[in-house]
Amino acid sequence: MGMGVAGPEDGGPARQRPLVGRDQELDRLFGMVDQIATRGGALVVRGEAGIGKSALLEAAGERARGRGAAVVTATGTQSEARLAFGGLHQLLLPFLDRVRHRPDPQRKALDVAFGVTEGDAPDLFLLGLAALGVVTDRDAQAPLLLVVEDAHWLDRSSAEVLAFVARRLEMEPVILLFAVRDGVPSALDESGLPDLTLAGLDADASRTLIDENGAGLSEDVKRRILAEAAGNPLALIELPAAAVDLDVTRAWEPLPLTARLEATYATRLAALDADVRALVLLAALHDGDLAELEGLLGVRSGADHWAVAAAAGLGTLEDGEFRFRHPLIRSAVYQAASGEQRRSAHTALARTLAGNPDRSVWHRAAAAQGPDEEIASALADAAARATDRGGLDIALAALERAADLSADPRLRALRLARAGNLANELGRSADAVRLLRAALQIGRLPAHEAAMAAFDLETLTRAWSGASTIRRFARIAEDFAERGDGRRALEALGAVSVRAYWDQLDDKTRRHVSVFVEQLAVPADDPQRLAALGLIDPIRRGPEVIARVARMSPTVLPGPDESMAVGRAAMAVWADNLALPFLRSAVAGYRADGRLARLAQCLMYSAWAYVNCGAVRNAITSADEAARLAGEARQVRFGRAANLAHAIAVAELREEETAEHLIADAEAALLPMGANPQLSLIAFARGRAALAADRPGEAYHHLARIYDPADASYQPYVCGWAFADLVDAAVRGDGDLDLVRGLLREWQGIAVATGAPHLEVQVVYAAALLADGEVAERLFQAAMSRTADWPFYAARTQLAYGGWLRRNRRGAESRTPLREAGRIFDALGLLCFADRARRELRASGERARRRVPAAWAELSPQELQIAQLAAEGLSNRDIGERLYLSHRTVSTHLHRLFPKLGITSRAQLRDALQPPHGS
Repeated sequence: MGMGVAGPEDGGPARQRPLVGRDQELDRLFGMVDQIATRGGALVVRGEAGIGKSALLEAAGERARGRGAAVVTATGTQSEARLAFGGLHQLLLPFLDRVRHRPDPQRKALDVAFGVTEGDAPDLFLLGLAALGVVTDRDAQAPLLLVVEDAHWLDRSSAEVLAFVARRLEMEPVILLFAVRDGVPSALDESGLPDLTLAGLDADASRTLIDENGAGLSEDVKRRILAEAAGNPLALIELPAAAVDLDVTRAWEPLPLTARLEATYATRLAALDADVRALVLLAALHDGDLAELEGLLGVRSGADHWAVAAAAGLGTLEDGEFRFRHPLIRSAVYQAASGEQRRSAHTALARTLAGNPDRSVWHRAAAAQGPDEEIASALADAAARATDRGGLDIALAALERAADLSADPRLRALRLARAGNLANELGRSADAVRLLRAALQIGRLPAHEAAMAAFDLETLTRAWSGASTIRRFARIAEDFAERGDGRRALEALGAVSVRAYWDQLDDKTRRHVSVFVEQLAVPADDPQRLAALGLIDPIRRGPEVIARVARMSPTVLPGPDESMAVGRAAMAVWADNLALPFLRSAVAGYRADGRLARLAQCLMYSAWAYVNCGAVRNAITSADEAARLAGEARQVRFGRAANLAHAIAVAELREEETAEHLIADAEAALLPMGANPQLSLIAFARGRAALAADRPGEAYHHLARIYDPADASYQPYVCGWAFADLVDAAVRGDGDLDLVRGLLREWQGIAVATGAPHLEVQVVYAAALLADGEVAERLFQAAMSRTADWPFYAARTQLAYGGWLRRNRRGAESRTPLREAGRIFDALGLLCFADRARRELRASGERARRRVPAAWAELSPQELQIAQLAAEGLSNRDIGERLYLSHRTVSTHLHRLFPKLGITSRAQLRDALQPPHGS
């Protein structure tokens, strides 16, 4: 990767050399650059080779320098695309002095990624936060334009880190521009960044260019070139030089435009001396010192040879460096060489780079002509080093090439399986399926490796696994346990416990696997053991899980993985209130570690726990952040599950249109993936949204589906989340009360057997709703006592009790519980329920005061989250590090949200976020 730095220039805007036919594109780029002092952003400029991407970015750079900005330009190359974080290192090279000022976790992450120190593999998103801090350093003296040419050749890890940075520059004086060639896969293709796709020049602009560059050509030749070029500027510049002697009576060989341009360059190359061609081939493979390249060939008068190559239009000689005029020339040089010439060049470079095994090994592999275990082993070692530095994409490529060069079928299968695991971890499902299938087809994997590969393959190709796969994995776990390795046994079961929860697993298998987990030689309070028990068999194992979680504290657990495991265990057995402290601890831990993918998952679980506890504000902020981060980590299921929790929360703020959009988006994404068990969450979300909109009949229709074993939305454990809502909808919406009473008896039994707190508050509330006469009053009194620690259910009980009193001609008595219900609902932000309480009050004869909207309801989820953290006393920098934003972005958000809250300073935030007075 080549890199250049330029500082700001004094005076006004630099004089621009006009680009023919690109006025609209220049307007867009200049519009960004002209605001760089106050507003940043990112743009991916796309187009075929030679379409003018580099010229546009060069013009943007000139404009930025004229606006007082510093400009850093980096160029990706194929030769360095397999160096983990090579692209990121080169782009940040001018700013490495800032790295030492980053917080310790960020500084260590960059040091490990760049090979400065050894340590645990850094999370890509911790690196993203570190890189963001480096380029947005508040001590920077000028705005900054970062330009990445040929970004399609960046190593994938660098591209993903830079995409993370690019998404967070809107409020910074930093712009990041990428040039990406069509037809070359890149991590930026899935980045979601805004782009500008370049089409060919129009007829007038094309004619202008060919007239400038082909003055001596006949009109027939010009017309032929215009047709071939199809508006491609590079072709309109280069083809005229190749067409001086063209016989227009002969048809040109039909070639794609890129191939024709490469052929044009190859023709120039063929006319050169053999030593010049050999030097240029080395330069195409390695951005090294010219003297070093000359030494590899032992040529004399190297400077003359480079001058000849430059004179042929292949490149330029500047400051002792030979730079290709266009990436197509580099490609043409390599394509024009024979196989023997390429192997010789790679062999020479491998010897020269022997002190850098991560680079030399790729040249050794390129020179190999058949299986070679020595090279394969070296590639496997390179993969291990790349993994240690967090460059999983490089490790994947190295393992796959190592498998190609492995003569031993057993080693080939192992390397393919490990490559498949890495592809799966990177979210590259198609590659994972291909590699795992290849590994299994060889048939030489050890038994446990084969079983793990088969399971991963099944879960990649089928959304949910079924009892047969769970039984098979149980046997693998039993094998580990028989060898005395209880920890590995638990890890094996951990892979299927979530699927056991969601699958329609037969009771015999469920009981068998849970008994096996119970008997494993691991501590009884082990978080992974509790999670497995809770997820595999929630009803039978609920009492033990609840009892143990109730005695635990997140402060004594070693890390966020353990805290999230305990939180998930508690949620599985309907103890959401017990889950939340552990989930909050896990969220804090994942933030500190920069583990964005795990953070997204934990925030999704937190959002659902908050929904089940009626904490709408926290549900909204958790779900919104979970969906955003899951999108960056390409975790579609987690992101859409978070959206469903978000939909319930906003529905209860009376944002019905937003809720339906979130539900429909989740449904559209999940169903094609075969995630059928999550249909229950879709039905739950639609039922709760209808209930919030006071359409109980519609709500009952959706919710009843979750309880019907014949319905695709049936899910026996989600039934425990939705039971109070089902009964509420049935009573107020003419549902099947006989069916609901039967379900009440069933869930009362489960609540008693498990002691699950969420079930207990729901069944006492539901029992009161379904009762009549004096029994109803006694049950309402019991429900109010039992729900006192659950504000959401306490308020629902007060609302239902007040309504029952009013309907029984006890209007004066009804007002006290109705007022209390309205007060609690206002405090929770549950506007739809608060409005119902006011309607009941008015019906009782009391003139209910008009609801004062909560000021925080005007904030976006991210603004609300920032406001909450600032109200807790966190600094902008602390907030930024928690939310993967720069401190300047946090500051901008705060200044935008102050007017919405009617305040002018941070000191007023805590009061502004309190519920409004008066209901």
